[in-house]
Amino acid sequence: MTRKFYPLIAIVLFSVFNIGCSNAQKVEKEILKASKKWISNFNKGYTVEIANAYTADAIMVAKPFGTFEGRKAISEFWTPFVESGATNLKYTNTKVKIVSKTKAIISSDWSMNVGEGIITNETWVKINGIWRLKNDHFEVTEQFNKNNSKMDKKETYVLVHSAWLGGWQWENVAKTLKENGHTVLTPDLPGHGNDKTFPANITMNNYVKTLTEIIDKQDSPVILVGHSFNGITVSRVTELRPDKIKKLVFLTAFLLPNGGSFFGAVQGVKGSTAVDNFQLSEDKTYAFVKEDEIQNAFAHDIPKEVFDDAKPYIVPEPAAPLMYELEITNENFGKIPKFYIECTEDRAIPIEVQRAMYKGKVKKVYTLNSSHTPNFSQPENLANILLEILK
Repeated sequence: MTRKFYPLIAIVLFSVFNIGCSNAQKVEKEILKASKKWISNFNKGYTVEIANAYTADAIMVAKPFGTFEGRKAISEFWTPFVESGATNLKYTNTKVKIVSKTKAIISSDWSMNVGEGIITNETWVKINGIWRLKNDHFEVTEQFNKNNSKMDKKETYVLVHSAWLGGWQWENVAKTLKENGHTVLTPDLPGHGNDKTFPANITMNNYVKTLTEIIDKQDSPVILVGHSFNGITVSRVTELRPDKIKKLVFLTAFLLPNGGSFFGAVQGVKGSTAVDNFQLSEDKTYAFVKEDEIQNAFAHDIPKEVFDDAKPYIVPEPAAPLMYELEITNENFGKIPKFYIECTEDRAIPIEVQRAMYKGKVKKVYTLNSSHTPNFSQPENLANILLEILK
């Protein structure tokens, strides 16, 4: 006779089910506790605690403001927003999806004193026993206080550094733009700043790919700013992504026609300390300006000690992009509103050369009585011009 074990099997399955439910309930309880703590810190204005709740590589998508990658960028969004008076945050209709013992996703409606909206993906992960935000996707669907500038839709600036420098050059300019509620992205092109790609391996395509990938992640068209040589780079990016560029700004930059190149543009230029002292490496893979003439060429109007502090961050300039021949059309590049910021005391691109490049091609010209690097010598004036361009 076959013995029946059905009751025993049922007991085992019931126990496993109970254990599974118990674990899920434990995770849900922990997640809701972490979420409530974050909400409490927000309402108390604890901006450091708000930022520290995110992982170092967290991604926040805040519609319509943009995408913020990394804890630092997320902090730079939340800090002025909270300090502007946003508070009384509440979650309603909250749902928790348990992915594993160390991962869960919250979705919810939210409201606060200045607006309301929805959270579509608030992903929490457990790291070393602490729950942190890995992804935070939310949207503002209604604004209650139209006079609160932090809740108004702001612009996104993508500031592209000059040759030899890096995204760090924009620090003081970005500070003013952010204080006015805007998103500011200051990427390092390959071989510059924190990117250590070897110069011989870099082409214009690498520069363009870096920028298009960033721009493609933005929800709305951006204000694209190119400094010096990288006027050529932003021109090519605009050609490829015309629907993602709201306005194009040249800061004492190369504004060239189709087929133009850096090497072609500097041929025969007189009165440029940079051109007079420009050299290529023996293997022709990178370019540099004679060390004892660098400040005179680019930043004669800042104190020597300030320039000396920046010198360690100056890098060899990859040569291949300098040889690139620009590819643009009237259909794409030509339709974007363009603005030029000329620098009258520029010893790298003399004012006569700047004016010859932009004549008849831009909507408006702004003037700074500065060297080639007003981002160092006149950062607030430069930032104010970038703000003025929005009007």
